[in-house]
Amino acid sequence: MQAEIIGIEDGIVGVRVVDPRGNTHLVEIDVDEQDTIDLHAQEAYPLEASDQTEDVQRIMDQVLARARFEAHTQTEYDILRSGWDPTQLRRGIDALESISDDEFDNLFYEYYMALHDPTGLKDEYDIGPDTAEVEGDPRIALVIKSFCIDDQNEIVNDLPLFVFYSSEQADKNYTAGPDPDCPSGTTEIPSMLPPFKDAPADFIYPEDFRGLMINNLICQIRDIYRNMGERPPKQYDIDGFGKPHGNFDR
Repeated sequence: MQAEIIGIEDGIVGVRVVDPRGNTHLVEIDVDEQDTIDLHAQEAYPLEASDQTEDVQRIMDQVLARARFEAHTQTEYDILRSGWDPTQLRRGIDALESISDDEFDNLFYEYYMALHDPTGLKDEYDIGPDTAEVEGDPRIALVIKSFCIDDQNEIVNDLPLFVFYSSEQADKNYTAGPDPDCPSGTTEIPSMLPPFKDAPADFIYPEDFRGLMINNLICQIRDIYRNMGERPPKQYDIDGFGKPHGNFDR
């Protein structure tokens, strides 16, 4: 996937993207109105999503992701959340690697226990059959633990757990918990893992859990590139759980 900035005017960044089939796309990103849907023009595929094949829909999504990545990395504008910026996630890895076991335990023991037994989160966030937004018995699909780093890649704050939940009857995920929000001047790094199903008998806390969180950040970087239709750099193209599929936006 090739991309280049073709112009910036009145808060609109124009990006030209050439997809793997050699077709050209023009994408306009409104940097002042982040909720505005990006304008996407191309002449190679049907305009309506209902008329597109699954492969074409995938290419269209990858083009938009690649255009936003180009605008974020090649202009002064912050287009992407930090969890979709490989540079910021790499800083998060450095932060996790540098803290002591005691510091790690103080910050992430609650996260570790919640992944072992997420029923406590269901009680804390009132996710029950009669109170959840889904039909049926709700289940925790993903637990996010964000931490905040400063310019020296030191962890200066951690945030409450944030969860996505669903059920067998639901066709999407719902959220519960306080939305992670780091203080001004710091960067949010989100660790995102599903609850443990069967932890290995030789899994050692905190060493192995720190390794699991680092693996998750590496795999998130991997999936950012894959989401753009590109091969990840070799050091990030590893096995593990990264960005989940579905309507997860972090």
